[in-house]
Amino acid sequence: MIDIRKLSDLTGEERNKLFQRFGDDFTGIMVNTVIPIVQKVRDEGDRAVIEFTQQFDGVNLQEVCATEKEIKTAYHNTDAKVIDSFIKAIENIREFHLHQKRDSFIYTREDGTTLGMLYQPLESAAVYVPGGKASYPSSVLMGVIPAQIAGCKHISIITPPAKDGTIAPYIGAMAHILGITTIIKSGGAQGIAAAAFGTRTVPKADIIVGPGNIYVTAAKAYLFSQGVIQIDSLAGPSEVLIIADEHANPHWVAWDLLSQAEHEEMAIAILVTTSESLAHEVITYIEEDINSGRGRHAIKKRAIKNAHIILVSSVEEAIDFSNNYGPEHMELIVENPLHYLTQIKNVGSLFLGAYAPVAVGDYFSGTNHVLPTGGAARFSSGLGVETFMRRTSFQYLTPSALKHAIEHVSRMSQVEGFDDKHGDSLRIRFR
Repeated sequence: MIDIRKLSDLTGEERNKLFQRFGDDFTGIMVNTVIPIVQKVRDEGDRAVIEFTQQFDGVNLQEVCATEKEIKTAYHNTDAKVIDSFIKAIENIREFHLHQKRDSFIYTREDGTTLGMLYQPLESAAVYVPGGKASYPSSVLMGVIPAQIAGCKHISIITPPAKDGTIAPYIGAMAHILGITTIIKSGGAQGIAAAAFGTRTVPKADIIVGPGNIYVTAAKAYLFSQGVIQIDSLAGPSEVLIIADEHANPHWVAWDLLSQAEHEEMAIAILVTTSESLAHEVITYIEEDINSGRGRHAIKKRAIKNAHIILVSSVEEAIDFSNNYGPEHMELIVENPLHYLTQIKNVGSLFLGAYAPVAVGDYFSGTNHVLPTGGAARFSSGLGVETFMRRTSFQYLTPSALKHAIEHVSRMSQVEGFDDKHGDSLRIRFR
């Protein structure tokens, strides 16, 4: 089912395939499908959103946005114990993200130059929450809470509707708890475009965050390239890389790999281990689960074909592999995992020790589950409060401070061919 390979036996081509793995090329659907949808929504607003939702989802919307009654009904119809669990998660997520707030600063040099940075929230944000095969109320928490902490005044949710045109109950319930009153009942490129441009009923967003299908990703990429919106990242298949030594419990490791596999058919699960016996035991547990037909059997069976088990000679060698791989999630199930913390780079979210499975971070511990995929962790970070903020630098100079700068600005601007007015814009103030 899963091949066991020594890292040293992987060819350069095999390593490159693992390291350079980001998603599909969506150039074709961008040109043929996404751009025409986006442009029609820009020109026709709600009417185009309703039309495309009927065309792609088979849902006849009466209004693009959910009503207040619809959102409240979703909350009141949700089991109280479910609400209680989500409220506890909200408390954890809010606590963790409060530590991410940035303070503006200001200071003055001896020459009289005052410098500083203002950290200010974006005015409006939209959070895409996937729907279709399943709804993900946890994604409401992960997108909305950091935006609220940042101070965004207007926050919307974008999510596909159910076949009867209503919102998914749990998504509506979470929106109600968090005080979100705008839910755009349309997914795909049309939902993204509605939030990006704004319509008669949909407020315009300055930033759109959250993962979605390839049409969502392509629409976000296109609208960002046009300067219409800011985005968080381009989402690819979800992934986990587990580093485990001979002390790890193979049953636990197998379940952590399978919990990733049950996300979607394209999910990627990788085990890098120092123990060949552990690798074989993990495969045995995975095969038993797949053959049992339990849970999301068809999805797990397809996704596990993307899995890899790689043998290494040391935990340090495994970490070096992970640093090059740049996983979305990384579990480090070894003795004394904190010893290796400073060696680990390029991870979207890190799970240390045998009692920190990815699922606890997906839902409850407080860290964010909207993370870079496809190796993007090598140069980007997960969703956080800073995602919803802009920073503005400022300077105030006294006459003496500017006078001190004239000579240096003149030389530097002359080198770049701009001394006619760049240098003169300083000198004229002292003539």
